[in-house]
Order: sequence, then structure tokens, then C-alpha cells
Amino acid sequence: MDMSFCKLLFFTLMVIELLSAPVAAKSACEGCRDLVQGILKGLDKSKSKNFEGGDVDWEEKKLGKYGTSETRLIEVLEEACAKDNFQCNKILEEREDDVEHWYKKLQDKKALHDYLCIETAEVCCNDDSFGENCTECPKGESGKICFGRGTCEGAGDKEGSGNCKCDDGYSGDLCNECGERHFQTFSNDTYIQCSLCHATCQTCRGGNETECETCRPGYREEHDTEDDKIIKCVDVNECVEQRDLCPVGQYCVNTEGSYKCEDIDECASGAVCLGMYEVCVNTAGHYKCECARFFRRDPVTGQCQPDPAIYSQYAPRRSAKKEAKTEEGENEEHGEGMETNNMDSGFHDEMSHHEPPSSTDQCSSSDKCSSDSEDDDEALTDEDIQQLVVAVVICLLGTAAAKGSLLWGFLFFLSLFLTALWWASDKTDRLTYALINAYTKKPRDA
Repeated sequence: MDMSFCKLLFFTLMVIELLSAPVAAKSACEGCRDLVQGILKGLDKSKSKNFEGGDVDWEEKKLGKYGTSETRLIEVLEEACAKDNFQCNKILEEREDDVEHWYKKLQDKKALHDYLCIETAEVCCNDDSFGENCTECPKGESGKICFGRGTCEGAGDKEGSGNCKCDDGYSGDLCNECGERHFQTFSNDTYIQCSLCHATCQTCRGGNETECETCRPGYREEHDTEDDKIIKCVDVNECVEQRDLCPVGQYCVNTEGSYKCEDIDECASGAVCLGMYEVCVNTAGHYKCECARFFRRDPVTGQCQPDPAIYSQYAPRRSAKKEAKTEEGENEEHGEGMETNNMDSGFHDEMSHHEPPSSTDQCSSSDKCSSDSEDDDEALTDEDIQQLVVAVVICLLGTAAAKGSLLWGFLFFLSLFLTALWWASDKTDRLTYALINAYTKKPRDA
């Protein structure tokens, strides 16, 4: 079976499992609270509907009628419950008459939650009670629910447990004890105060590192040499005391109370990727050798070679006329039957063999030198000449600016900025080659 099909099937089953996972059902009291909230929100939203502007006396009469109208109530109840809220819709269906009675007779006399959820539907209790019989939440001798250090689970709900859910750092049935890694700083019959132990302590008498009773995992106990009762928790170096903690390609790093595994950077050793123009790239658990920028790997030799697509932009240009004359001269010197293999030697070799001839054999005749001079003139394009003109203009502006004129100074620096943007291209290299060629040819032309 295709592995990709297996992965797709597994992913589909996981999605179905997540979608079909049971969602915690709301209690009847929670559904009633949602209904109350939806009704009150709808009433507030429709309070002044269709009564903006116009005759004030007429509005007051009509507003009073609309405020208790069937039309308004129907509009509110249609949006009171979400479609997937089963308990909310169930109570609305069962108690719609009670809702209508409150809407018309009791809006200004009794809270909807107390009337509907506690008195009529009888699914909720008062805020400080819970359970079927609405038992009072635990308080103990303090008189505060859960000793003032927690909340009563399911308070106000007939399906609530009434257990104390303690705040962080407190524990016990009434939340009147200190929790894990906390110690007591103050306590009486009605109040308790707890604080966090030192980071190295599991249990403690105080907040200092010398007041530990037991140590947290990742630390070992060391007794004070002068007072054996004083315990200090010292970090365990798992990387030294244990072996094979990390997988291959990673190394162990000790941390406070624990350790972590980090990837080994093989590239940092400098003993990998030693091929010409190769660079090392670190990866998770390994490394890979890639060609440097502007180079690509030859599929035949496996070596990194200059990318012709990049380097061809910077190579010295040779006109077709000059190529023909050069090839003709080589044939005359070595014989008509001699073949050249310049094209087969590769881009890098071609670049390396572009060396100027020696002064002894530069010109075999006046016609040849004249032809070379014509070819050199072709190397300087119209665009290169434009750039030279711009350079001359900048020099003139700089000369004028040197006299102290603010206007000319501004124009000078503006021209420098614009020229820098223009010259930020490969045309700059072409101009440089043209200037070098023109300069080196001058003595010969003379």
C-alpha cells in the first residue's frame, strides 16, 4: 500500500476522532443562565428600535406599547439561544410562558435569573449554595467560603459539587493549608498566609536557600559543615553523572535543576566541506555541503563551478569581429588543420585565459593594430558614454559648490545621490572594463 495513502487515511481518522469527541455538556443551570443573558441582551438591543426621531409624544405612547409587545418578545426569543446550546433551547421551550409572564408583568419588579432559573425552573441556587438541596458552600470557622483562599465549585448550580477549588499555593478541603512548595508565614482561626519556597526546595521552613527541608528533582542535599540541620540544595550536573542522555548528533547542556540537548554544529570544526567553493550548512543532527553564492555544482564532476548565468554578466566582452580575427591568427600560426578546444574547456578556463599578448607580438602588421583599435572603440557603448557625461556634470557641480553657494552645494549632493542609485547595477562593471581597456590601449595607439 502506498505510504502517502496510509498517511492520508491516518490523518482523516484523526480528524473524525477529534470532531466526534464528546464536548462537556452544560448543566441545566448553565443553560438557564445563557437564556437569561440572551433575553436581556436582546431587550437592550431592541429598546429603542424604530423610534429614532419624529414626534416625541407619539414616540412615548408607541414606545410603551412596543416595550411589552408580542412582536418584540418574539424577535428577542428568536436570537436568545445558540442553535447548539441544548439546555438553553430546552428550558426556553419548557418555560416560554413563564418568560412571557415576566416580560409583561415583572420586568421592573424581579430579576429574570431569580424568577426563571431559581423559582420557576428550579435548576439554580443562590450564589453561595450548591447541590440538589442548595446546600451552603463550605466556610469553616472563618465564615468565608473556602477560607477566603478558593472558590466553591458549582456555586449557584443544583448540579454543582461544592468542593473548594484552592488558589495557587493553598490546599486542603477548606483551602486552609499551604500547598506544594509553599510555607506558612501567618495563620490564625480565620486567616492563613503562605509564600513560595526557594527555587531549589521541594519543602521548606522559609524562603531562603538554606531553609530547605527536601530538595526538588535535579538537586541533591548537602548538609552544612557547621550545622547539620541546615540543608542546601545543589544542582546535579546530569551531563557529567549520566550517559547517553542525548541522541546522536546532539550534545548535553546542563541547566539549573535539569539539562537540555542541543544540536552539534559540525560546520564549526572547519574539517568538513573542503571542496573548492564549498560552504557548510548546519542542519538538525547533521550538516550539508553547498556551493557558495554565484556557484553551482557540476552534475558530472560533482564540483562547484562558477554559474555561467551570473559570471557572463561580468566577463570582458569580445566582438564577433575580434573573435574571428583571433581565430584566424591562431590558424595561421599553428596550421589550418589545428583545432581549438576553448569552448570545451569550461567557463572558468575561458575566463582565466583572457590574458593580454606580450609587447613583442602585439601587432604583426599595421592593419591588425588598426582593427584592434576599432574593436576597442566598440567596447564603449552609448550608455557608458552617458555615464561619463554624468560624471563630468557632477565634477562641474562640485566645482561650483566649492565657491560656497548653498544652491550649488545642494545640487551637487543631490546629483551624487541620484547617480549612486543609477550606478547600482551591473552597468558599473561594464564601464570599469571599458575604461581599463581604453587606458591600456592608449600607449599602443600612440
